[in-house]
Amino acid sequence: MKATLEARRRWATTIVWVLLVLASMTLIGYGIARANWHIWLPGPAEQEEVWIGSRYIYAGCALSLASSIGSHVRGNPVWVSVCVGLPGILVSWAALQDPYDLKRHLAAVVTFPLALVGVAEVLSARRRRQRD
Repeated sequence: MKATLEARRRWATTIVWVLLVLASMTLIGYGIARANWHIWLPGPAEQEEVWIGSRYIYAGCALSLASSIGSHVRGNPVWVSVCVGLPGILVSWAALQDPYDLKRHLAAVVTFPLALVGVAEVLSARRRRQRD
């Protein structure tokens, strides 16, 4: 009975962690889509949209870093924690460097698949432990 409750609690925390990672990626993606990118300095209306989009990006980056810390606390492999935290680090760095540049998009394209690989590893490891 106690082992079953422990297994259910472990699955619940895994699901919450996965949702946190997906929420961070969703916020970053929505912020990037909303902010867009500009070759020259945009007009005042577009600057306002970039500012609003940047807020979503930074919120998603904070969630990404929180999920990385949560991954480390849960005892996941170090590479999983690093891969899950990479979107938060690289996308926020690119957004801080130049909020109107294409670097945010490129950082997201590179780091999102790595974060998804980390999530897939955690889920497959949970399934393997459940079968054993």
